[in-house]
Amino acid sequence: MTMQLPDIFEIRQVKAFRDALMAGDLEQAKKIEDRLLAEAATSPEDREVLADQLRASMLFRAYVEASGAGDEETALVFQGLLTTMCSPETVRATLMSGLLYSGLQQGSLPAEDHDQLTAWMKEADVGEEMKARLASITRSK
Repeated sequence: MTMQLPDIFEIRQVKAFRDALMAGDLEQAKKIEDRLLAEAATSPEDREVLADQLRASMLFRAYVEASGAGDEETALVFQGLLTTMCSPETVRATLMSGLLYSGLQQGSLPAEDHDQLTAWMKEADVGEEMKARLASITRSK
């Protein structure tokens, strides 16, 4: 089941970023990234962190869409881009966010995914609200 995203500026930019990457137009993808970061970054250091997070979010979303549509070849392309264009820490945080979102949507996670998410949240020292959200997800066998 595919979730329909709202037609807002950020979502349109993610789709444009994805389309530029799929077309091999890295210059256009960089322009889109720069436009979005110009709105959010407050310092050069902040910009680098946000750029990594933005890239990871957009690539992960494109991966999920391709995988959900059954296009495994395209999904593998986005997976490769995610792991080569983003820091390992950001990739892990993005994947854990995906697990949390999935668990909240479905109400449960397979034991291995639940355990992985639990361990990551302990390492990341997340706040009480995030711990409560995790507690609401059932660990299935």
